[in-house]
Amino acid sequence: MGIANTHLSPPSATAKDLFGLQACAAPLLKGMEVTRQWLDDLGFSISQQSPDHWVLTHLAPLPELHFYSALELELFARHRAHHYAKRSFKENRP
Repeated sequence: MGIANTHLSPPSATAKDLFGLQACAAPLLKGMEVTRQWLDDLGFSISQQSPDHWVLTHLAPLPELHFYSALELELFARHRAHHYAKRSFKENRP
């Protein structure tokens, strides 16, 4: 089962942890290909800017979400991506 089929309630965000990723359970470390597939299934476009810098967009060029480690990207894919994708779908409907 991929993250696209999982409905986890997103953890609370703070000023220092905008996506609320520090409160997430230990990562499963499924690997970058699985993380990319989860994000792709939810409609995210992912661009790797440098070895430890990824930029995600969803249905529009802005907003951009920047991640600076594979672990951070995986935690977002597992715990927050579904919430952001659902919100983005609502905002972009005619």
